[in-house]
Amino acid sequence: MAAVLPDTSLPWAIEMEGVYEIATSESLRLAAYRCPAGVWTIGWGETSNVKPGDTCTKEEADRWLCEDIAERADAVKAMCTNPPGGYELAALVSLAYNIGLERLKTSTVLRQHNAGNHAAASRAFGLWNKAKNPQTGELRELGGLTARRHREGALYLKADQNEPMPQAVEAESSLARSPIATSATVAAGAGVVEVISSAGQDIGAVKPALEMARDVLVNVLGVPTQWILPAIVIGAGLVILQWRVKQRRDGRA
Repeated sequence: MAAVLPDTSLPWAIEMEGVYEIATSESLRLAAYRCPAGVWTIGWGETSNVKPGDTCTKEEADRWLCEDIAERADAVKAMCTNPPGGYELAALVSLAYNIGLERLKTSTVLRQHNAGNHAAASRAFGLWNKAKNPQTGELRELGGLTARRHREGALYLKADQNEPMPQAVEAESSLARSPIATSATVAAGAGVVEVISSAGQDIGAVKPALEMARDVLVNVLGVPTQWILPAIVIGAGLVILQWRVKQRRDGRA
């Protein structure tokens, strides 16, 4: 059975791939229903002024979707200090259709897009994969949201596929040379600066705890006094490096 899709003859404001993403993710319902988050919905995910018992035709649902997408596309473009390409706009509008314009406005996705960090923006779509259980209020990841965010992130990057594809691809860098190890070193160094710069602030409030920690390090563990600060810095650096290694295992640069 062929999938039901919106009317392609309507004046869509974004690439049709984005329209199809919204339509297939939301699916067409001609009678009002409550979504998994408890919101009354109809048509292609329409939630404005929907009441129990409402019905619509497919033609009405298509028109509402076309109008909603046009409004959201204009709003998204107004938020973008870095003008989006066609597929970028389609992905951003699809996200906005699901999470709302106000949330998009303060999102990491938009912030990274406006900074020109397209790979980071694409990854950040995945942050929006949770919803609250309407009965318990518990925040939970939903498989459908996770899958949709992956597709939107891929659609967002599709604009780059018009570039010639490199045929000589470099191997992934060793961990020692990767940005992960570099950033861990920088972060540890920043920790030293922070410790030194804040040492004179509110020291009285934490002095007993600091003295206790010093006694443990010096008298119990036998750490020489002059090694205490370097030991703290090294420990912090190891913790940060462990976190960065986990990021690398998750496929980050």
